[in-house]
Amino acid sequence: MYTFDESTVSDLHKDARGFRPNVSWMHGWKTSTPDEKQGIWDDLVNELSEEIDREQREQARAALALTERLEKMYELGATSEVQALQWIIEAEEFDDHDLQYGADYFCYHFGLSYSAKNEFKIQQAINEMMAIVV
Repeated sequence: MYTFDESTVSDLHKDARGFRPNVSWMHGWKTSTPDEKQGIWDDLVNELSEEIDREQREQARAALALTERLEKMYELGATSEVQALQWIIEAEEFDDHDLQYGADYFCYHFGLSYSAKNEFKIQQAINEMMAIVV
């Protein structure tokens, strides 16, 4: 039984490799036998799994780095997580445009998982900074 999907192979390629397949790759796909397509598909699925694992490891390292940076802010005198995050944001020189994207931009900037928005008080820190600016 074949599990490959003609209509989503380009999406799978992009997810696994970070870019859409070129014309030559797609031609090779279209001229492959079903057994060959299944092999290509399985290889892409394995690459995607490895990419997801790599990304999760990087995000975990980024969360640890942020936690360590927060600890340094406490050592420098921050009295709360919100204040420590604000100091980090200021040190990174986020501008008003960056701050408009809120916690999403913060997570992107630091390579964090977007779920970090719920683990740290990022949005609260940004909201308070924006309230002061206005």
